[in-house]
Formats: sequence, structure tokens, C-alpha cells
Amino acid sequence: MNLRSGCRSAGEAWEKFLEFSPGSREILTTNENLTASIRNPAALLEVRSIGKYRIEWTELSARADAPSRRLAALREWQRAELVRLAFNDFATLPPAADSSTRYTALAEFVLGTALTLAREKAPDADQGQTQGFSILALGKLGAADLNFFSDIDLIFLAGAGDDEDACTRLARALVTDLDAKGGELVYRVDLRLRPEGDRGPLVCTQKSLEDFYSAYGEIWERCAWIRGRRVAGDQETAYEVFQSLQGFVYPRGLTPSALGELFEQKSRAEDELISVGDKEREIKRGRGGLREVEFPVLGLQLLHGAAQPTLQTHDLRKAIRNLKILGILQAEEEQVLLGGYDFWRRLEDFLQMRQIRQTHLVPADPAEIDSLARALGKKSGAVLEKEIGECRDRVRKVYESIFGELKPKTVAVGSWTSKIPWRDPEAALCAWQGLAPSGDVHSTARTRENFHRMQPVLERRLAECVRPDLALAGFANFVQSYGARSLLYESLCVSPKALDLLVRFFESSRFLGPSLVARPELFEEVTQSDLDTPRTVAALRKAWKLPKDPEEALDDVRGFVRGEELRIALRGLLGLAEISVLQAELTALADACLGWAWEFAGKGKWAWIGLGKLGGNALSFGSDLDLLVAGEGEESVQKAVKFLTEERASGALFKVDFRLRPYAEGALAVPVKRYGEYYGKEAQAWEVQTLCRARAMAGAKEPIAKFWPAVEPRWRQLGSDPKFVEEMLAMRERIATERVPKGEEDRAYKTCRGGLIDVEFAAQAWQMRQGLVEPETGEVLKKMAKTDRTVAQALQAGLKFWSMVEWWLRLDEGRGGSLLPKSGLDREWLAKKCGAPDGPALLKAGSEMAGEVRGAYDQVTEKLAAKS
Repeated sequence: MNLRSGCRSAGEAWEKFLEFSPGSREILTTNENLTASIRNPAALLEVRSIGKYRIEWTELSARADAPSRRLAALREWQRAELVRLAFNDFATLPPAADSSTRYTALAEFVLGTALTLAREKAPDADQGQTQGFSILALGKLGAADLNFFSDIDLIFLAGAGDDEDACTRLARALVTDLDAKGGELVYRVDLRLRPEGDRGPLVCTQKSLEDFYSAYGEIWERCAWIRGRRVAGDQETAYEVFQSLQGFVYPRGLTPSALGELFEQKSRAEDELISVGDKEREIKRGRGGLREVEFPVLGLQLLHGAAQPTLQTHDLRKAIRNLKILGILQAEEEQVLLGGYDFWRRLEDFLQMRQIRQTHLVPADPAEIDSLARALGKKSGAVLEKEIGECRDRVRKVYESIFGELKPKTVAVGSWTSKIPWRDPEAALCAWQGLAPSGDVHSTARTRENFHRMQPVLERRLAECVRPDLALAGFANFVQSYGARSLLYESLCVSPKALDLLVRFFESSRFLGPSLVARPELFEEVTQSDLDTPRTVAALRKAWKLPKDPEEALDDVRGFVRGEELRIALRGLLGLAEISVLQAELTALADACLGWAWEFAGKGKWAWIGLGKLGGNALSFGSDLDLLVAGEGEESVQKAVKFLTEERASGALFKVDFRLRPYAEGALAVPVKRYGEYYGKEAQAWEVQTLCRARAMAGAKEPIAKFWPAVEPRWRQLGSDPKFVEEMLAMRERIATERVPKGEEDRAYKTCRGGLIDVEFAAQAWQMRQGLVEPETGEVLKKMAKTDRTVAQALQAGLKFWSMVEWWLRLDEGRGGSLLPKSGLDREWLAKKCGAPDGPALLKAGSEMAGEVRGAYDQVTEKLAAKS
């Protein structure tokens, strides 16, 4: 061991050390371990490993017959070892990093040993209840860079299967043992870095950490966790936590301006926590001090760590070297930061070992600074002061160079814009201002920063809207309901497409908007699922299983269905599927619900038969389910209907319509034989025609198998009846005359001549004459195209156009209706969704389409009538 100059022996160095450090001399007077060690001062300079610590502790603890005595022995041994390490630093002046490694090793050993002692004296009921308990260190201990008299920043964790109360008692006992009052201090324990600081729970769980940091985590907390690591306790618990927080500690998409919080924190510390007279004496927070080395490096780790794994290190020196290797720091900056850090850490150690207390102030007394300088191997206090000043200048220059690029320019709260054509400017302004963080919500620097970043993107998206009032009001309600604005705004800044999708959704659906506001978590769940793939009935039934508890089933199924409705709507808004595919998806969802309703009701001897758009695989949002029930068991059917229609917190599943059952009244459950009799002898022609789209949906196998054979003979007979086409034409004309409001022919997209009903009636008349059993109109037209291509193509174009109009109208309003918007923004929005430049162009396209469809309808019915 090489002694410092001026010391010819370890004994001489020891005497000079005690002269420099009165605090160590005081410990010597009461510490038996230290008194015994100084008989051979050279042995004090031995570099000891953790293995050596274990051997010494085993011998000491064997002589203590109770946990309290073992704790007292640990305190005395730690004090002696701390002084020994200080003497080693004084006598040999090792590199600052070596000193830190030794102080860190001592602290870790003491923590682990103290934890063992705390477990020993835990209540019997707590034994075995804290197996996953783990201790994480942040700050200098977490960085494995502890200095002589650092406090230790700790976070306590309960494992997945632990009793949290038992873990809390264990943590409290450990803190008491380490940070005892009355002069028996081992280490000062700082627990303020845990979520919510002193107000938060003493012991955290993985979930509580995830929830807090995802919602409220600040930039400074990310920095603190960069230097986090396990120092005692269960390894698996700590590993899982660090894995789960990886995205928080090293976020993707963080902009340089987000680091303004670090700059502001440092500036406040310098301006508010340090008196004017101490600014050039403070080596931690002062100009060019330790913080001005640490903050820029941590900031650069935050910015680049997600993309550069070599920067994901708790070791500051290693981070500085890797920043240089990556070209983020210049060679000169690397040397200044490394040199400055080592200089300040060495000075910090010697300042604190003098009186065995925490301080970061260079002495003002000339004699004191001379003594400090000589201990550091300097010629005089004047030389040391000169070096301190030069170090401050070099570090401050690099700090300004780095933070000059990172510190934020002043960002004003987005001003209200009058460029957007608001329908109600006052209401829109209120909604806009409600988005800003304020005293009424959890407002943090992180939230404000992300809000400022999001505002211009939001404004651009709103400017693209035809109905910006709807979009803004819906988005504002969503934000209010979401709660954790920091998390939401940050995710929307990272993913502007998500913000765009939310704006488009709330502009497009007054029907589904309230459901998403009520359950905002659905947006993330849905957008993280596979939006590219349509879901079949089988996939839906696999994704959700009926719970045994009836109340749970009624509530859970509604939550699932609201999520699936949102998923289908977003697929449409993103243009991921044709309207016919989206209609089939919504129908599949209804089909799955009918199956669950049948199960909920006890799987009775009956089955659902779908008619209309349900049977035809063409549901839109808000469509009623046209149903028949084939079989027996009225009580069971009524229970199934309750499953579908009962209004609960998330609304009803579907509205159902049983008016197409025999006589449109009476019991819902009708035996299959009675259907055969009714359709065979009593049903009117239009009732038989509705069977074109009859399809068995869910239920018992026997009625499903028997229903169509029971009604098919009459359906085929009517299709071949010469009078059928004549009767159908008369009924269609009554619809066009009676169900189209006077003067609204160009807006009645369903019932007008050439509207959607013309497409359906033409297809049904043709298929009945052909005897083609096929519930889907689109499939019928494909078959028609094989014999009359031109006519079928006109009807196919009409089906596609009018189905598109109906889809967007029902997505917006969620209710029945057969008229296009008369004018205004609603019509302009619909035009945009349908690919038309404006409302008049949409009406013109609709008029032209109606003419083509009507012509095809006339050709089909004329040919069929001629053959009669």
C-alpha cells in the first residue's frame, strides 16, 4: 500500500488522520472494535472484500445472544469500518471511484445484515409472510457510488404473494434499526423518493408503482430510477419491477424540451436553497457543482436510453464514457464531466469525514480550508480554492453547452383560435380551456409539458373536421373521464395517430361517444388489439365466456359488447374493411349475444331465427334485431330477452323486434309446427317474403333443423305464383307513396324509388322465382349476375352506395331513420364520409344512383312479371 507523501508509516498517517478528523477521534473513544484495530495501524489499510465482512460478522454475531445485541454489535462494527475506510482514503488517496465502491459495499452488507436481524425479531404471525420483500436503492447507493456520509434513498417492495401489512412492519423495524435516534444512527434513511413521498405507503407493490408512474411520474422521477437497483431482499421481486418500469424510465418519443423540468429544478435549487454568500462554497447545488455534472448526463440518458441500451446504466461514469463513444458528447466534454465528478466526490468525502456529518460547504475559515487542502494533498488552501473555481468554470461551460440545447424555450398555453368554424364558439372555448392542466386536476410539470406539445396537433386535427364542435366536446369529456391526464397526453404526443383517431371518432359518433367517455380505458384496450382482423362468431364466443353469476353476466357482457362496437367503429374510421364486412362483424356480435342469451336462459328447447338485416348479415349500429323464436318455453325466452334488453349501467345490448311473429302478438315462443301452419295457410304474401332473409342464429338443434323445412314449401309456392310479383309491386308502391315524406324524395335513401328497398325487393323477387335459398342480398346479386350481369351490377352498386350511407348515419346517430340530413354540417360530414366533395354533390350522386337502381328494379320485375 502506497502512503501519501509526508507519511513514513501507517502509524504516522493514523495520527495525522485523527488530527484532521476530530469526528473519528471521538468515535475512537467509545468504539471497542476500532480501539482494538489501531494496535496495528497497517492492518487498517487492508482492502477488505464482502467475504471478509461475512467472516468478521459471523464471529461478532456469535458472541451476541439476542437480536438486540446483534443489532448493537452491527452498529459498532459499521462505525469502526466507516472510520477505517476514511483512514484508507486519507492515507492513500485512491481514485474517487474506488472509494465509492468500498463505501457502497459496506452499506449493502449492513443493509442485508440488518434485514436478516429485522426478520429474526418479527412477530411469529409475520414469519413466512414476507418472502418476496425486496429493498431497492436510488440515488448514490443505487448508483453504487456512495460517498463517506451519504444518506441512503430506499424503496421497499412487497412480493406478489406477500402480506403487505407484514411487509410494512418489517420495513418500519428496519428503518428504526438503521436510522435510530439518540446517537445510534447507522445510516440516514431517506424514503421520500417513493410514490407520493412521505404521504405514500411505506411499502410499494409492483402494481402501485406501475399505476403511479404511468399516471403521475415526473421527469425527475425517471432520472431517480435510472440509478435504481436492488441492494437487499428478494431478487425476483426487484427484477419484475425493473422490467415493468423499463418503459417509464427510458421512454420512447421524449422530446428535448421535456427535460426543462430538470433545468428548472437545478435553477430553483441554486436560487432558493443556497444563500447568496454560500453560492461559491456549495459543491453540490452550486454553480458548476455535482448537480451540473449529474443532471445533463441523466437527461441525455433519458433522451437516448430507449434507443441506446449502453446508456441504460446506473453508473454515471460509465454513462459519460458511453455518451462519448456514441458521439453524443465530445471528447473534451467527457473529460470535463469525468474529471469534475471525481474532483467533487473526493472533496465531498473529505469535507464529511472531518466532523462525521453531512455537508457540502467548503469552509470559509482560512485555517479550516488549509487543513482540508493539506488532507487532499494540496499545498495550501489558496491552491484548493483556485482548483475549485476552475472546476466550477469548466463544468458550468459544459452544462450550459448541453442544457443550452435541452432546456425548453418558453411555451405559451395554446391560444384560442377563431380560424376553426365553430358552430357554438362559447361552448367550444369552454371545452378547449377545460383541457388545460389546472388546480382542479393533478397538474404536474410533465402534464403541462405534454399538454403544450399536444395542443398544436389537436388544433390541426380539429381544423380538418367538418363538425369540430362535436369532436372537441367529445374529446374534452373523454379527457375529463380518463383522469390521468399526464399519461393520456404523453401517449397522444408519442402517437399522434391515436389523437387523430379519437378526434375522428367523436366527430363521427354521437351514438358511441358516451360509451367511450363512460369507459375510457376501452380505447387503449381496443387499439392495442388486432384491428386488422374481423372477428367471427366463433372468435367472439372464445373471447368471452358467460359467467355463472347472473348479475355479473349481465354487466360483463355489456362491457364486452361496448368494446367490440368501438372496435368495429374504429375499423371503419380507419378504412380497414368494406362496409359489408363491417356489417357482417356487427351481425356476428349480435349472433354471439343471442347464443349467450340462450345459455343465460338455461338452454331451453327453442332457437332464435333472425330476419331482416340480422338474418341478412347486414346490421348497422342501432339496428333492431328482427327475431322469431322457434320452439317451446316462454319463461326461458323471456329470461333471454331480459339478457338482451335490460337497461343497466352500460345500457342494453340490443333492441329486439318480434312483430314479424304470427299475428304480431301473443307468446314469443311458437312451436315449429305452428309456424308451418301459419305460413302455409294464414300468412300474407309480404310475411312470406320476409323469409327470404330467415336464418337460424342460435339455440337448440332440433328447432333449428326443423324450422326451414316447415316454412319452405309455402315460400317456394309463393315464389312460383304468377300473382306474387304483382302483389309485391303494389306493396312496394305503397311504401314509396306512404313512407316518403312529401317533397323529400331526394333524401329518403331507403324508401324512395331507387332506394335501398328497391335493391332488396328486386333481389328477393328474383331469388323467390328462382327458388334460391340465400339470406344475404349481396350473395343473391352475385348469383343474379351470372344470368343478367348489367342489371345485377346496377343493383350491386346501389346496395354498396346506400349501405354506406346507412352505415355512417347510424354510426353517428345510432337509431333508425330513412332520410339524409337536410342541410348543414351533418350533411357535409356525411358527404365527406361517402367520398363526395360536399352536400349538394352527395345529393346529386344519390339521385343518380336512385335512377340507376330504379331502372334495374323495373327490368327485374318486368321480366319476372312477363314470365308469370
